[in-house]
This record gives sequence, C-alpha cells and structure tokens, in this order.
Amino acid sequence: MKLDALTRYTYIFIFFDIALLAAAIFTLLVVLGWKSLLASDPLPNESIITRLALSTNFVNAGLIFSIATFVSFVISLWPVFTKPTRDNAATRPVAIHMLFILVVFLLTMGAATTIWFTTLRIRALFTPVWIEQPLEIKLFLQNSLQCCGWFNATASGMFDQELRTGYCSNPESIVRDPDPNVSIGCVGPFTKQADDLFNNAFTTLYGFTIIELGLFLTAASITNLRIQKKRFLRIDYKLTTGGKGGFV
Repeated sequence: MKLDALTRYTYIFIFFDIALLAAAIFTLLVVLGWKSLLASDPLPNESIITRLALSTNFVNAGLIFSIATFVSFVISLWPVFTKPTRDNAATRPVAIHMLFILVVFLLTMGAATTIWFTTLRIRALFTPVWIEQPLEIKLFLQNSLQCCGWFNATASGMFDQELRTGYCSNPESIVRDPDPNVSIGCVGPFTKQADDLFNNAFTTLYGFTIIELGLFLTAASITNLRIQKKRFLRIDYKLTTGGKGGFV
C-alpha cells in the first residue's frame, strides 16, 4: 500500500531524528573519555599526544552539543505523536522543534569552525605546550616520534643537553629526510598527529550538520503537509455534512 506524503515524511523525520540521537550518544561517549583523560596527569604513553592536544573547551563543546541534541530529541516526540485535525494543523510542535534544531545546528557549526581555525595555527599553539612538558614527557615523545628537539636538534630549536639520550643520543648521525621541508624536530610529527585529531573532530561535526539540515528540512515539509491535511479534512467534512460525499 502506497503511503501518503505526510506519512512518508514522518518516517523520514524519525530516521533523521534517530540518526542525530545516535550522533549525540557517540559524541557523549567520546567526550566522557576525553574528560577522563584530561583529569589524569600527562603520562609517557601512547595517549600522551591526545592528552596534550585536548582542552576543556573540547569537552565542554561536546557536552553542550550532546545535551542540546537530547533536549531536541525529547521535544521531537511531541510532533511525532500529534496529528493534524480539521480544527488544528498541529504545526506548533513541529515549529518549536525546528527552532531547537536550528540552535543545535548553529552550535555544531560554531564548534566545528572554531576547531578548523585552530588547525590553521597549530604549530604556534603547541610550541608553549612543548616548553611546559617535563623531561620525561619530552624524552618519550622524542623516542616514540623519532625526532629531536622541537624545531631541530639545536639549542635555538629547543634541544637541550639533557635531551641528548635515547634516539637523540647522537642527533648528528641521524639520516636526514631528503625533503628539505622535513625537520628532525618533533614539531612536525607531533602537530601532524594533533592535526589529525582536530581534523577528525571538525569533519565529524560538519557531518552532523548534514543530519541536522535533513531533519530541519523534513520538519519544514511536514509543517506544509499538515496545513494541507487540515484544509483537506475541512473540505471533506463540509462535503460530507452537506450530503455531497467525501474525498477518497
């Protein structure tokens, strides 16, 4: 049996609604993991770059997005369980939900764009981070990333005598990359991994905006279809009560 347009769009609305809820749950789980990581002291292990790259702003933005989306989902149940009648098109629940979706969309776009701008100054952003790290962390980064110092293996490149150990015990003997743009310093490999984290974050958020736009446009279509439904119901009622018969 072929579904009428309003029913079809309602099903599409529910699909986008559940997809956005899943995105909120995923985001919440990720930021809770980040929050736990930030609550611990930096340790020389495989998660150290993620720990140093993250900030409470990431966690707060993720929590705000998740909470706003959960509120939006709860409100979405109102239009789902209301139907138009000949006296009421039931467009107010949809309009209120559209308003909340617009707020969530703006929050998501703002967070994604802020993270994207961060990637444009990532080297300058993490230079102070390197300076602040204790010797243990710097040595771990040098050995794991196979690099020496921050910019290079000189004093001006933030390579101290105490860093001359492990992989960097004799930096002069390290074979240089043939690409002149590749430095022996840790700034390249460190910021690359941090940049990957940021890129994944803002790309995912921009992906969420596609779901939000789909949900918003579907809700707008439902609003229009409910107004039409109300008009048809009133016409049908008048024809029926007038003895003319109703529309099929």
